[in-house]
Amino acid sequence: MKNLRLNFHQFFFKPVDQFPLVFLRISIGLFGLLQCGFLSSEWLNLYGVNGYVEWFISYDLFSIKELPSIVGLANFLIPLGITDNMVVILITCIYVIALLGITLGWHTKIMVVTAWLSHFMLCNTAMTFGYGVETFLHVGLFYLIFAPCNFYLSLDKLQGRGAEVSVTPNAKFIIRIIQIHLCLVYFNAGIAKMMGDDWLQGEAVWYVIGNTNYSQFDLSFLASIPIIPKLMSWWTLVIETAFPVFIYWKPSRSLWAINIIFLHIGIGLLMGLNMFALIMIILNIGAFWWQIFPTFWDTFKTRCTNLNAFGFQPFLNIKINLGK
Repeated sequence: MKNLRLNFHQFFFKPVDQFPLVFLRISIGLFGLLQCGFLSSEWLNLYGVNGYVEWFISYDLFSIKELPSIVGLANFLIPLGITDNMVVILITCIYVIALLGITLGWHTKIMVVTAWLSHFMLCNTAMTFGYGVETFLHVGLFYLIFAPCNFYLSLDKLQGRGAEVSVTPNAKFIIRIIQIHLCLVYFNAGIAKMMGDDWLQGEAVWYVIGNTNYSQFDLSFLASIPIIPKLMSWWTLVIETAFPVFIYWKPSRSLWAINIIFLHIGIGLLMGLNMFALIMIILNIGAFWWQIFPTFWDTFKTRCTNLNAFGFQPFLNIKINLGK
């Protein structure tokens, strides 16, 4: 029993360096900004009052009325002379500023909470257009609320607001929770696929490849080599369903970590779900690679945190007056 308690404590609370969480902070911040850039030309069509799905339809049928949304905020502000789309622009500006703050590590906790809340309002306003990428971006922002992630590469650290030490039990706990979350996601996805005959018979990948609504390349030649899409289908089932076991078993964890990345690259290339693939790759690298590929991770950390290597040393000698 004593050894069990010790192993449990070591697994969840043994102090580790917070750099994986710093990686997630910067990557998720940049990802959110990239997504905003890609969607900017369609932003009001997605979230505006007279967009593809008008507010009265979205609010009545899809939104959770008890939780914050742009529609609810607009109903409160319209009597003050603020138009519906002005509210959308206001929340969007707050969201973008918060993402910039997250990326730069400036008032990190406040910015993460602000980004999470504003992103929640956007999602709850246009649930019709949400899919996995919105869900996992929101999950990433949620975990960052509790994560120590401003010791490295942050304005907080330069201005004296950063963590005093980089190695903490809290960092290990948050990383482990993200790992467990991903394990449950993949296991559930694998089991759900097994409930249908398409995946068990090896036909699911071919349906995607042969569907012009998804397929990004002409892979019709695979019709004459059916074993390839069959193996891809079965490979997906194995990688996802067995992920919680083999990502922790030392002889197989590097293989599983690389294969899950290739799985998401395949999703991005074959189905055009590039942003979904990218957010999942970010979460997997931040959650697992520090432990599975320590040599690579140490080199990566050294290069990122050694500002001299990037010619940034002069900036360290400038007092940054953005407010404390």
